[in-house]
Amino acid sequence: MTTLASDPERKPSSVDVELLKFRLEQDRHRTDIVKWVVIAIGAIVSFLVIDYGKLRLEQVRVAADNQRQVLEAYLKATESPQPEVWKRKLRVLENLADDRMRKWATAELQHVNDFAALDALYRETLSVASQLVDPDRLNDPERARARMRYNQLYWAELPFAGESQAVISAMVAFRNQLMAAERAPTDEQVWQVLNGKLIELSIALRESTPKYPQQPAQ
Repeated sequence: MTTLASDPERKPSSVDVELLKFRLEQDRHRTDIVKWVVIAIGAIVSFLVIDYGKLRLEQVRVAADNQRQVLEAYLKATESPQPEVWKRKLRVLENLADDRMRKWATAELQHVNDFAALDALYRETLSVASQLVDPDRLNDPERARARMRYNQLYWAELPFAGESQAVISAMVAFRNQLMAAERAPTDEQVWQVLNGKLIELSIALRESTPKYPQQPAQ
């Protein structure tokens, strides 16, 4: 009797072929799904990174713009001889600025406290006093404002800032002579003496101006 052996080279049936095609198609769909999921995740991550970068840039821009505006306000404030206004602007800068700007504001505030405040008041005092020594301007409204400002400096702002004893003496001498000259508007000699008192006041202010410390050599 002849034994029928299995044929190792037997061709697959149509059912096997269809099953194989189905599995291949299933794998292809699965691969496509994974690919599109990866693409979608990558797109989402890219958008998030871009949006975060834009947000950070906007935050930096807004912070820089705020600091610039405050700094401009401080620089504009320094155009007036009112150190207390400068100090308020600098304190705002200290609270709003980044580390570098904060260090600058702190150093500038120290400079104002140690030097610039009194220096500005001394310079304004000399400027105001120089407007009071001309007898031809006795009825000038500008002189009246300067006279009022001199009284403010004399009675309030210079004592508050800590004027030197030399400046105190010169201010008193100038004021006494000023009052005498205003009582004698046609007396040329009295007005000449007043000009001399102005020179003495100028010297006292110059010698009493605090010296700004030299920066250490690099």
